[in-house]
Amino acid sequence: MTGAFVRLRRTLLLAGIAFLITVGALFHFYVYPRTTVLPLEQTRVQRLVSPSATYLDTATFRLHRNVPVQNTVAVYGDPQAGDDRTAVWVEFSSLDTRDGERVDYHERRTAFDRRTGLAVECCGEYVDDDPGVRQTGLAFRLPAGAEPRSYTMFDPVLRREAPMRFEREETVEGVPTYRYTYSAGPVKTADLPGPVPGTTVGMPDEERVAVARYTEITRTIWVEPESGLTVRTQERRRDTLRTPDQVERQVAFDADLTTSGAEVRAFADEAARFRRWILLTREWIPLACGLLAAVLAVVLAVVSRVATRPGRSAAAQHQQQVPGHDLANAG
Repeated sequence: MTGAFVRLRRTLLLAGIAFLITVGALFHFYVYPRTTVLPLEQTRVQRLVSPSATYLDTATFRLHRNVPVQNTVAVYGDPQAGDDRTAVWVEFSSLDTRDGERVDYHERRTAFDRRTGLAVECCGEYVDDDPGVRQTGLAFRLPAGAEPRSYTMFDPVLRREAPMRFEREETVEGVPTYRYTYSAGPVKTADLPGPVPGTTVGMPDEERVAVARYTEITRTIWVEPESGLTVRTQERRRDTLRTPDQVERQVAFDADLTTSGAEVRAFADEAARFRRWILLTREWIPLACGLLAAVLAVVLAVVSRVATRPGRSAAAQHQQQVPGHDLANAG
């Protein structure tokens, strides 16, 4: 094995080791962090359904029972309003009966930190028609790398943050998830326009009374922790009408809503793909590169050892190549 060939092999091995270490570090420290940042672009629609809800038609004050309802929540990104650190999403939430009659509607624009998911003030935020609502806590979802601990989540219906506690680990459609729950309310969410007839709220002795809507929500979400994506949502919501003395006079809405089975499966598949990509960029590719680099380092050590192994001196080799060399020296 000539010296030039040995040097070439050593150079190639060193280059391969350096390349593998660089690729592994690149995926772990560059690709992975950018994979987990919340996106500027966003289009996501979730539907919560209830086969049997109670709601009050505030136009006629007729109470409807056992009515199927659906709450459609659509979230869209506004990429032009965001930057490397902040994203802006707009959410539309419409609660409707199966016949298309609207029971409730909310809209909001929220800016948030793309790494933590926490709401920030910067970009024309509003809730419904009120730009003065201060949005705090997690804006829409948990960040990637969700932890088994408590968080605070902003609720757009209640217009305030609510403490959300970690309950336990559960598997949903084959995907490991963390289950979180928060309960908040009753909170005053709206004043009905103008006094209403007392008979409509169980006060026949009063000609007209002022009433306000109060809402109480218990929401449970199942989150795939690596991606932070919500796989399933379950919500218990109860609205009542109260008079100024804080007495409940009439149920305005009462239902248990949950993500449909088809959407749970779709969200679980999405979260599973995201989870695999995160693990690939953060762990599997860097680990594979590290193992291959270690193998090349072993090969390099063997090549170097063989190249530097003690052998016969050049003089001895010359003596072997020239016959009679010893006789000439003796004479």
